[in-house]
Amino acid sequence: MEATAFAVGAAENATLNDASYPRFADVMTSQGYDWEAIKVTTDDHYILTTFHILGKTDGSTKAATEGSVLIQHGLFEDGTSWLEDYANLNEKSFQLQLVDAGYDVWIGSNRGTEYSWEHETLSVDDGAYWEFTWAEMGMYDDPANIAAIKKATG
Repeated sequence: MEATAFAVGAAENATLNDASYPRFADVMTSQGYDWEAIKVTTDDHYILTTFHILGKTDGSTKAATEGSVLIQHGLFEDGTSWLEDYANLNEKSFQLQLVDAGYDVWIGSNRGTEYSWEHETLSVDDGAYWEFTWAEMGMYDDPANIAAIKKATG
């Protein structure tokens, strides 16, 4: 399986990230974390956005030495949903607690969600775009994300 990825750095491209991912950017800003958006292409040509949490904006986060963690949302959600719920309660999500504890945290968003409406040849307006099931998410989205994270982290 081949996964391709490219990153948009949060610090140097904050305006791009804010405009492209307003909900995620708002949560990260309110919680004080830097991040980047990674585009991941699946073997069946969907293009996903996976968020990589880089650490606290004030530099107080310890180095990520505990390994990488991919956190994937559930039904009727996207990668921002859990973070947003905790931020609305003025609490720190477990994803950000993992970052603080030294984990390299990545947050996935499956095909068909707000952050993953891209495809190499199809538009979300094409009925064929939506002809997928939960099985394809497990067969293609998760392995592509894992491969992209391995490629990025070595």
